[in-house]
Amino acid sequence: MAEEDYRWNRHEAAAAYDAAAPLIHPRYQEVQAAVVAALPFGREASIRVLDLGGGSGRLAELILKSCPNAHLTVLDQSEPFLALAKDRLAPFGNRAATVERRLQNDWLGDVGVVDAVVSTSAIHHLLPGEKQTLFMQCFAALKAGGLFINGDEYRPASTEQFKALLQQWSRHMEAALESGAIPSSFEPVLGQWKRRNMQEFDSPRKSGDDCLETVDAQIGRLRDAGFCAVEAVWQKDLWGVVVARRLEITG
Repeated sequence: MAEEDYRWNRHEAAAAYDAAAPLIHPRYQEVQAAVVAALPFGREASIRVLDLGGGSGRLAELILKSCPNAHLTVLDQSEPFLALAKDRLAPFGNRAATVERRLQNDWLGDVGVVDAVVSTSAIHHLLPGEKQTLFMQCFAALKAGGLFINGDEYRPASTEQFKALLQQWSRHMEAALESGAIPSSFEPVLGQWKRRNMQEFDSPRKSGDDCLETVDAQIGRLRDAGFCAVEAVWQKDLWGVVVARRLEITG
């Protein structure tokens, strides 16, 4: 996908999504709470966290509030999203930083070694090979014993069940738009989502589309990347939270 075609490079689209996100996703707050709850560090621990595809910084804000000694970097390819993140995270001073980079690129040198890598509603936009490369880079970014936590969209194995859940989600967004619960500026984004995911359901996916896989498929990719103790700690409808640990060095 060319950078100029990336839908979140438009300030209006990024602002509309940020305003509507908690209502667009029926499980938005549950997913983010489950990601924060999966961090195994004590409240006072001094840790470094990387938020992949962190967008406007909503998850980052939760983590920085929950862990007052944490330092967190939001990595995202959208300058409009990162501008929103900088404003949201300004109260945390030098504990928060942003890096403008695509998940598909080599970003390890920009963030260094961290205690945890987290992500919400971002990695499902990558093609299978891109996911595998990203997971290998996440493994390399983590300290021994560190965790990767992904709260994302996952498809069921059944195609019919997958289509039914997409229809259910579409009706949820349409109702929120009609009631005024989400801004009318989100309507073009919803139209694009319906075209890509419902009207073109059987069309080949490209990078940047919704390229959902099953939880089991992602667990397999994470194990192939070197992670151990990989498990889904929360799952509901199209959303789930998968946690993977990098083996601690012993002896």
